[in-house]
Amino acid sequence: MVNTSATDSLLTEKDKKKIKLHISQGDLDEIVRILKRLSTLHAGTAKTKDKRFVISEIVKHAENSLSGNPKYFFETGKKLCDSSNDNAKEIGISIIWRGYAQDPVVTEKSLLKIADDSNWEVREYAGNAFANVLKQNPNMHSKMLKWSGHHSENVRRAVVFSSLAYKEKGDVAKAFEILKPLLKDSSKYVKKNLGPFILGGHFGNRFPNETFALLRSLVKNKDTNVLWNVAMSFNNSFGNHFPEKSLQILSQINHSENVSVRKAIISTLRHLQRRHSALINDFCSELNLSIKKAPSKKRRLK
Repeated sequence: MVNTSATDSLLTEKDKKKIKLHISQGDLDEIVRILKRLSTLHAGTAKTKDKRFVISEIVKHAENSLSGNPKYFFETGKKLCDSSNDNAKEIGISIIWRGYAQDPVVTEKSLLKIADDSNWEVREYAGNAFANVLKQNPNMHSKMLKWSGHHSENVRRAVVFSSLAYKEKGDVAKAFEILKPLLKDSSKYVKKNLGPFILGGHFGNRFPNETFALLRSLVKNKDTNVLWNVAMSFNNSFGNHFPEKSLQILSQINHSENVSVRKAIISTLRHLQRRHSALINDFCSELNLSIKKAPSKKRRLK
């Protein structure tokens, strides 16, 4: 494997010409071999820019030579998804959703398989695919709701990302319909991607009024996972943009004695304090809250 972070691409012009030729000839194995040769120590795969180049060229070939034939997307994506190589899986899942109409059942199986892959980076590509397939196939909304109860936390985490299908369209109601059941999920992997990232980071920043309305409706919820997500929704730029409104909601869940919820509240207050120190100090003083970190214990030298 290549050990370098000096450049965002390792493909040479010669490599790119070969990849284009292999795509036109349908020789996917040779493409995977090139990427395998260029795989780095980071997640054991090729550079993101290089994988995106391959995805882009496959899509261009399909659109220019095959009129965007769903069968081509499905068959190409399926072969790559079935590979044992992580580069192939990441490219495959980025392709197969485009051919969903060709074979919905098999495509869904591939989505679930890649979403539950052992490599965290492969799962990242699955999350994007979940959002894209839902965006292009609205009928999959009910399927995402079903998968929100999947036994694998990795699949449920991908469902969280599927809500982004509605971000561009501004259909916040449908996005929140997907996210609401997952707010109760106890998985740390699901939680850290839901409250602070998707709900706050994405929807909070883009649709603050709707997001605040949802969060206000949750403050009396007794589920501690829900309250954790509420608190952590402000642990980002969303909270920084609306500190006063964020504190109003935090004050309403401050009654919780659950350790996890209390840690989430304190973590968020520490985050907000970096940009709004006076406001946070007054808030903590009013509620008799201490958010100072305990001094680290120094080990004695023997």
